[in-house]
Amino acid sequence: MGGGYTYETTVTIDGKVASTAKGRWVGGSSEFVITTGGQSVTYRAVPPKAWVEKPGAKWVEVTGQPPGAGPLAVLAAAVGTRVVSDAADALVLDASYAAAALGLPGKDTVTVRMTVAGNGSVTATYMTATASGQAASSTVLIPATGLKPVVAP
Repeated sequence: MGGGYTYETTVTIDGKVASTAKGRWVGGSSEFVITTGGQSVTYRAVPPKAWVEKPGAKWVEVTGQPPGAGPLAVLAAAVGTRVVSDAADALVLDASYAAAALGLPGKDTVTVRMTVAGNGSVTATYMTATASGQAASSTVLIPATGLKPVVAP
């Protein structure tokens, strides 16, 4: 996936979709649309800068350090892994992460179930308790070639 990939993340709370993020990562830059509560915003990062755009509005530069890495970089930082199954069509792993690495509060480790399919796609899913109920996050990353470069607005 080093050349580029698309991804989609869905977060549910008590089985109801709370937010989605759909985007692409190409050569260190990324663009994705986050939708929550019926509202969407587009986020574009071309390090060292990043911008956001709300529907009908102009791009606004984000202050501070933008994230330069996509979801794959986060998943590459496991503190431990265990093979659950290794079949011809998929490799299934349980990977452990510090909660903070996933943007979660606390100091506990979180187990992420990762399925690497024969086509190279990766699905990463984990669950965690929140004040609003049980939350689940599922991200599907699909290797892609020929993606349009992500450029500054």
